[in-house]
Parts: sequence; C-alpha cells; structure tokens
Amino acid sequence: MLIFAAIATPLADRAMAQVRPSAPVVNPPLPSEQQPPIATLTPNNGTVGVKLINKTGAQIVYQVIGDTQLRVLSGRSEIMLQSLPTPVNLSFYRRDRGFLLVSPQVPAAATNTIELTLTETTDFATDKTALTIEPDGEVYLN
Repeated sequence: MLIFAAIATPLADRAMAQVRPSAPVVNPPLPSEQQPPIATLTPNNGTVGVKLINKTGAQIVYQVIGDTQLRVLSGRSEIMLQSLPTPVNLSFYRRDRGFLLVSPQVPAAATNTIELTLTETTDFATDKTALTIEPDGEVYLN
C-alpha cells in the first residue's frame, strides 16, 4: 500500500521561491565621463571636417563609420574629409600594424575642422586608432 504525503507550503513562500534576482543593468559611461575632450570644434550646420595628414611611410586605413567604406591614405600624403554630420566616428590604423602618434590641431581659421597629424611611434601607450566628434563639437581620441 502506497501512502502519499503532502507538505503544506504557505503562499508567501511559493511567491518568494519564484522571484529571481535580475542581472544589473550596465550602461557604459559616455566619452565625456571617461576622459576630457582633446579639442572642441564649432560645427557648421551640424557638420565638421577632419584632415588626416600622414607623415609616416606606411599606408593608413581609415573609415568614417556609417559614412564611408574602408579607404587607404598613402604614406606621406593627406586627405580632407568635409561636411561630416555629427556625431562622427572615425577609425584609422597603419596597414603594417605599426603604432600611431596622433597630434590634433584646430586651425584658427576653420574652427569646425580638426587636423590630425599621424606619425610613427614605438610606444604602445600612445597608439591611437579612433576619433569621436560629438554633436556639441567635443572631440575624443582613443
């Protein structure tokens, strides 16, 4: 003969057993909360310009994310990217995978443009491969 026994559980205990802790929501900090801007541009009708000046002998691969495909800038040459709508995200790297030292400058005559002079470096800590320009003109280099 089989005997079944039931254990009575209060409703409150069942409700607690079904509650699962939720995973914390992780929101990455905005660029402005991670580091100070390297420069501030004055966008012209929401657009800015970026001049890449390649002082290395190597080819530089660059892309304006969401705007251009990958492009190549030959060694010891330059290119002017005009009328880029903000926000702008630009990635770049040496094709030979060497490190880049990026020196930014905002010309006094064109405050909506930033010039990036790209030179060779052997210091990993100074290597930069991305530029972000926020809608308010703040510029970040990573």
